[in-house]
Amino acid sequence: MELACAIESLPPVYLEIILLRDFEELTIKEICERLGVTVATAKSRLHRARVLVKEYLFGTDSSPSDGAWPAQD
Repeated sequence: MELACAIESLPPVYLEIILLRDFEELTIKEICERLGVTVATAKSRLHRARVLVKEYLFGTDSSPSDGAWPAQD
């Protein structure tokens, strides 16, 4: 049930790609053809969609809360 809520909470562009890949089981090439995007774009969107679902389910966030990256020494 929580997984369904997590997926439904995705912005449309990420919802579409995760449904195509993980539920319709299309290949990246098939997704690119259907959406008219590059392989890099499809992979990037899929990765981001999966990260967002993980964050929803587990409350993890790998980015700093203030949006700034730590200073490099």
